[in-house]
Amino acid sequence: MTEKKQTSRRDFFQNVSAGAAGMAFASVLSTLHAAAAAQQPDYYGKMDVSKLGNVLREPNVVEFKPWKSIHSTITSPMITAWGTGDIPESKLAIGFAYITKPDSLGGATHSHAHDQWIFLIGGDGKNFLEFDADAEMLLGDKVRKVNYSCYFYIPPNTPHCPLVIKRVGKPIVFIDARIG
Repeated sequence: MTEKKQTSRRDFFQNVSAGAAGMAFASVLSTLHAAAAAQQPDYYGKMDVSKLGNVLREPNVVEFKPWKSIHSTITSPMITAWGTGDIPESKLAIGFAYITKPDSLGGATHSHAHDQWIFLIGGDGKNFLEFDADAEMLLGDKVRKVNYSCYFYIPPNTPHCPLVIKRVGKPIVFIDARIG
């Protein structure tokens, strides 16, 4: 024979309230997770980071291992410092690509909770300021057009991208940097 636990009216409403609060909390978490996932750049799913593997050679010295871009126009090997993925105490993630052809980079317009810096510099190997290209990127509420070596500072939660490289007269170096 099983005993039936008696509950008071107050216990009943506390149980129902706790259950409803828990469900509401779970719903909020689910919504926040969906919103965070929606803010990820759309190219994240295309990147196979399992093949990335810089080598820690000695404390605080990491050898770059090249990887292939998801963009067919970027044919030179890329290199990236993976922050905590390389060295647990390291907070800087920075990637380098050599651009020789027009393309659209960075995915659809998105934002994220960390600072980001996008550098575009002359890449002919002689002078970083010799920039022969035309590019534009949405940053905040305005499309910024450049034809000179520069960097874009992207504050946290600022809508940005795509970065559209419209013309490349001479190769350029693209650098993507973030902390955190």
